[in-house]
Amino acid sequence: MSEQVQLTPEQIAALQAELATLKQAHAEVLTKRQKDKSKIVELESATADLQGKLTVSAGAIQEITVGGPLKQMAESMSQAPELWLEQFSKYFKVEMVNGTLTLLNVSDGRPVIGKDANAVPFERDALAKLLTEGNDARAKSFQAITITNRASGAISNSRQSTPRAPAAARPGMQFGLR
Repeated sequence: MSEQVQLTPEQIAALQAELATLKQAHAEVLTKRQKDKSKIVELESATADLQGKLTVSAGAIQEITVGGPLKQMAESMSQAPELWLEQFSKYFKVEMVNGTLTLLNVSDGRPVIGKDANAVPFERDALAKLLTEGNDARAKSFQAITITNRASGAISNSRQSTPRAPAAARPGMQFGLR
């Protein structure tokens, strides 16, 4: 059977003191845990708030650096800039890379390479040439909505025009007021 251990009053007092110390340490740990939990909740809230602000700021920067120039390009290249942007976004995207706007393929995210084995610059003439050359469906749709020639439409006349006769020499209508 089990034997009972006899403790002396000094041992019992020491164990009770140790138990009291452990209870106090446990209470301090629980209090610290509650404080830490509240601090974690506060930090998570602050992080979520900052994350939201970061998202808004990143969107604003994206709009300023990429969206604005892309919209201006669409307006300069088409009578229907919204349609042009819609078609453009199916095949390409524009991103700021090393401080310059770079034309990228949507499919692989790599820069668009032209026939001269160089990246196609984000310029009106280069884009018009890239988008409208060829016989594929993409080129045909861009040919329909892209202004490739910015000519005024005025026709030059190579022959000299004959000067008009002065108004006094021209027969005019008589109203009977003389």
